[in-house]
Amino acid sequence: MPVKDQKEITGHAVRAMYLYTGAADVAVNNGDTGYMNAMKTVWEDVIHRNMYITGGIGSSGSNEGFSQDFDLPNENAYCETCASVGMVFWNQRMNALTGESKYIDILERSLYNGALDGLSLSGDRFFYGNPLASIGRHARREWFGTACCPSNIARLVASLGDYIYGKSENGIWVNLFVGSSTNIKLGNTEIPTSIETNYPLDGKVKISMNPANKTKYALHIRIPSWTTNEPVAGNLYRYLTDYQSNITFTVNGKKVDYKTDKGYAIIEREWTAGDVVSFTLPMDVRKVVAREELKQNNERVALQRGPLVYCVEGVDNDGKAWDFILPDNAKFTETNQQVLTEPVVAIQTDATTFKPTTDGQALKPEKKRITAVPYYVWCNRGNTQMQVWLPRKVKDVMLNY
Repeated sequence: MPVKDQKEITGHAVRAMYLYTGAADVAVNNGDTGYMNAMKTVWEDVIHRNMYITGGIGSSGSNEGFSQDFDLPNENAYCETCASVGMVFWNQRMNALTGESKYIDILERSLYNGALDGLSLSGDRFFYGNPLASIGRHARREWFGTACCPSNIARLVASLGDYIYGKSENGIWVNLFVGSSTNIKLGNTEIPTSIETNYPLDGKVKISMNPANKTKYALHIRIPSWTTNEPVAGNLYRYLTDYQSNITFTVNGKKVDYKTDKGYAIIEREWTAGDVVSFTLPMDVRKVVAREELKQNNERVALQRGPLVYCVEGVDNDGKAWDFILPDNAKFTETNQQVLTEPVVAIQTDATTFKPTTDGQALKPEKKRITAVPYYVWCNRGNTQMQVWLPRKVKDVMLNY
């Protein structure tokens, strides 16, 4: 079917991403409304019905791609690393096409979760597929006969700087919050710009600008959807309870008013050398649930902190990740932890596990303290059990794994 007539995502996930990245490029450069409309329609089909909470896509190994709407198995997820890399490519183009921040929200989700999981912390082991659950049978490998994923994730990491900033004739966009520096030229004025942050470990961000001359322009700062009541664009996933936050922006320590448009906070003023914009993004732990049609995740919950999706890994939990339920009223504490050499913020809470009674005729509930770590760091400490979607009901507990 001609691209302009397409309305649904089908076929091979990676090839689809490359095709649609090219189509979005044509739409941007040629102002082609046919490609524009097709890309928006297909994008909604992906995000609303066919995307994992990690930003990964392509559930089926048989065709390395899509099967049917809401078919998103966890342990058998294909979810190829290259497809998540392709999601970064495509969503950057969609942002350029529309100026809407929701595309960067998806880019960030795929980047920090679905794609980054494909690369080991040591940098020399890779996942081809990225499951969202494991009984300990999964492990990264040094190489593959079809070796697209190692080179693809390597080039994505090396090109991270391409995704942080954007600009127009009279504005600068901050899309990702990454410690960095660059030199942006608006008209004839050079504007050295830098970001200081420890995001996503914490939400404090400082943007410094040093225009060579006093210059009036608009600074557009993305307000991530997860800071509102929407963990991700569309209605495939939602927070278990309503959530809202207010973000305060300051310039040189003084609170400033801003307007919002297309998901960005816009601060427009005459900027001078040494101006510093500061703000803090809320990093609360949130419980995420899926639509009823996504059967694999019925009566389950996922944990998210900032842009990071979390998982429970056996190595942190007495070797078990399938033997508990998470109560809806669970309270969380955060702790700094090292996964090998990687600093992370771990999440701890009390869950309920089940032990045999002394006569062996029944099971009795017991409290179990569990630890969750960011999904992208799992399986760096040996083969281990893992789950992203945590059960809320006893029927989903598996004690024998």
